Amino acid sequence: MNRFDRLLWLLTVIGLAIRVAAVFVLNDYRAPITAEYGIVAHNLVAGKGFSGGGWLGPEQPTALNTPLYPLLLAFWLWIGIPLPFLAVELVQAVLSALIIYLIGKIAAQVFAPVVGTISAAATTVYPPLIYFCKQISPAIVTAFCTALVFYAIVLFVAHPNRKRAALLGLVWGVGLLAEPILLVAAPGAVLLYWFRQTPSARQQSALLLAGAALVAAVIVAPWTVRNYLVFHRFVPLKTSFGLNFWMGNNPNATGFLYTMAGEPMPNTLAPERAAYLASLNEAERYAVLQREAWQWIAAHPDRFLELTIKRIGYLWLISPTFQITSENIAEPGYFYLIRYAIQIPLLLLAVIGAVIAYRRYRAALWLCLWWLVAFTVPYAISVAGNTRYRLPVEPILLMLAAVVGAGAWRWWQGRVRR
Repeated sequence: MNRFDRLLWLLTVIGLAIRVAAVFVLNDYRAPITAEYGIVAHNLVAGKGFSGGGWLGPEQPTALNTPLYPLLLAFWLWIGIPLPFLAVELVQAVLSALIIYLIGKIAAQVFAPVVGTISAAATTVYPPLIYFCKQISPAIVTAFCTALVFYAIVLFVAHPNRKRAALLGLVWGVGLLAEPILLVAAPGAVLLYWFRQTPSARQQSALLLAGAALVAAVIVAPWTVRNYLVFHRFVPLKTSFGLNFWMGNNPNATGFLYTMAGEPMPNTLAPERAAYLASLNEAERYAVLQREAWQWIAAHPDRFLELTIKRIGYLWLISPTFQITSENIAEPGYFYLIRYAIQIPLLLLAVIGAVIAYRRYRAALWLCLWWLVAFTVPYAISVAGNTRYRLPVEPILLMLAAVVGAGAWRWWQGRVRR
C-alpha cells in the first residue's frame, strides 16, 4: 500500500468515527420516519411481498422505488435485533465513509493526486454526507453506489480488460437497483471515453463494454421480470417517474411536491379522477398521469420552461417546500439555512474549479459535467423537492472545488520556493 492509499484509508477511518458519532448524537434511530421504504420493508418481513401504497392507490404490489434499500431495511427488521434502525444507520455511516476513499481515488486518477487528497479531506467533513447517515432514506446508499460506479468506470478507462469490464458490469447492475439514473449516467460517461479512442481501439472496447452491459442486465433482469409479471407492462426499474413527472407538470405545478397553498399535489385531483386512478395497478396509474403531463406540457410550453428553470434552482440550492408546509419536514428551519451556507460557496468554488479544469484537465471536466447533467435532468423536468436528490453527485462538486484548492496549493509552494 502506497503513501497516498494509506492517507485515504486514514481519512476514511476518521470519517467513519465522525459519522458514527453523528448517528448517536442526532439520536434518530429509535422511531425514525421511514416513509414508503419502511412500509415495504415491514410488508416483506410480514410475508406480504414487495408491496406498499399510499400514492393514489391502495396497498398493493409496488415498484415505486428500486428494491435495494427496502431490502436492506427488511434484512435488519427480519433479524429482530432491539434497534434495527440503528444498525441501518451504522451501515450507512460505513458506506458514507467509504465514499471518502472512492472520491479520493477518482479525483487522483482523473485530475491529480493533490486534487484527490483535497477531495478526500473535504468529503471526510462534508456535513450532508454526515447528516444523511441518520436518515432512513436511500440518500447514502445511492451516493455510495453512484461513487462506486464512477470509480469502476475510471478503472476501466485507465486499463480496459475483461476483469475490469466484469467489475463495471457488476457494480453497475447493483447500482441500478439503488439509483435508476445510472441507467443513463454510466453509458454516457463510457461513451465520452469511447469516442476519444482510435478506431482500432474502439472495436475491442465495444466488445468489453457489451460484456459489462450484459452482466448488468443479468443482475437487473429478475427485478424487471417480476415487474412485468406484476404490472403486465415493461417496468425496467421503477414506476415513480410517471407520478413525479405529473406532479411537476400540471395546472397546479410548483416545481416541488406541494401546491403553493401547502397541499400535497395528489390532493388536487377531482374525487372521481382519483377513484379511477386507484382502480388501476401502480404502473398503469402512473402511465396515465405521465400522458396527462405530456399533454399539459404541449399546451403550456412556456410554463414548462419556467418550471424547469425553477426546478434546477431548487435542486442545486434549496426547495422552498419547508417554507410552504410542515408535512414530512423533520428538520428545523435553520437546517435549510445551513444548507444554503454550505451549498452556495461550494457551487461557486466548483464553477471556478471547472474553469481551471478546462485548461488543465479537460477530459476529466467533461466527465464530471456529464455526470452532473445526467443527475439534474430527471429532476429538472419533474420535481425537485428534497435536498437528498442531489447528494449522489455532490462529491463531483467537491472534486471540482478541490481543483481550486490544488491550484492554491501549487501557488503557495511556488511562492515558498521563490
